[in-house]
Amino acid sequence: MAKILPIQLRVAGKVYDKWTSAQVTRDMKDFSGSFSFTLRDTQRSLKTFAYASGGTAFDLRPGVAAEVLLEGAVVLKGYIDQVNPTIDESQAQVSISGRDKTGDLVDSAALTDGPSEFRNVKLEDAVKQIAKPFGLDVRSEIDTGEPFTRYGLDLAETAFSAIEKGSRSRHALVLSDGVGGLVITRTGSNRAPADITLPGNVIGSSGSYSDAKRHSKTYVRGQGEKAGKARSGSAALDSTAAPLDPADRNVGDGSATENERKGTAATGIATDDEVTRHRPAVHLARSKADATSAQDEADFRMRTARGESEEVTETVKGFAVNGKLWRVNEIAYVSDAFQGIERDMLIIGVSNRSDESGNFTELKLSSPEAFDADPVGKRRKNRTRKTKAAAGNLDSSAQGL
Repeated sequence: MAKILPIQLRVAGKVYDKWTSAQVTRDMKDFSGSFSFTLRDTQRSLKTFAYASGGTAFDLRPGVAAEVLLEGAVVLKGYIDQVNPTIDESQAQVSISGRDKTGDLVDSAALTDGPSEFRNVKLEDAVKQIAKPFGLDVRSEIDTGEPFTRYGLDLAETAFSAIEKGSRSRHALVLSDGVGGLVITRTGSNRAPADITLPGNVIGSSGSYSDAKRHSKTYVRGQGEKAGKARSGSAALDSTAAPLDPADRNVGDGSATENERKGTAATGIATDDEVTRHRPAVHLARSKADATSAQDEADFRMRTARGESEEVTETVKGFAVNGKLWRVNEIAYVSDAFQGIERDMLIIGVSNRSDESGNFTELKLSSPEAFDADPVGKRRKNRTRKTKAAAGNLDSSAQGL
């Protein structure tokens, strides 16, 4: 039985097996999954070198549909975006890269000749209408809350931007499933196939810690369309009325009345208690907002900024554990003595790579509450590390071999 390559590129139903390096990546922050291969270009080799051997020939050009398989399972369906052929005196090779089908949402406009807004739609219905022209399926795994009274599409915004602004105000995640669909979900419903431990199964660990994008308070201000309560009636026009003399006008502070404020303005405020300096940030809600959606968006922005400020990448051998692949949006227990981590973490990125040195998976991890709305509790606190009893006293006179 022929051995199945750990990573396979399939074009037009045929598997290309002449690559020298391969990588496929899923990242919750990048939306679209991506792939890259460096491989021998059979067509160009045969045309260039008299001594070139044959093999499966492919039309490797931008726009060609492609599939990527891990351990025999299809994990990505998309298109080749970029092709870079190179040649020297001994070989002709080509590097290609691409994304899954949702890459078109990132690059393309949401609005051309369709409706400029949807009314009284739930998030999943708005996403379905935006994704429909691209041939993408949409499924929701969560309750997305109240319908939007008005879901507007800006003339120049991309389809991804139009989707992302709605999901943010409902504290939901819209992720690509890699194979032609979108999933509306939240984080951490499944556990990873194994714990991640150093010392242990981790062969490399790196961290990125920065407070540059964190803020003490995150404000989201939005605007609604309805008055805070029903008006008593329409004001009648008086054809005999004249403008007031400036001296007869009442002095005011320019603020709106309480009724007007409730009806036209919504503010959400999220506090990051770990940032002790005065570092506020204000964002304008890009969809019609009420108090709930403004608060959800403020909390979502604060949590994601905090999560991005503390990311760890752990490298392990292979792509799977007991036949189960490492995947994004799963919870893994991390025990990393070097990074000082002893708790559950959320896998936000998975990069599988294969080359002459072997097969490896890079797991990008963040704090587990980074994308959800559940109480933080103790999820940002390390557990007590279990230490092994020392085998004996250290010899202070010992020298390195």
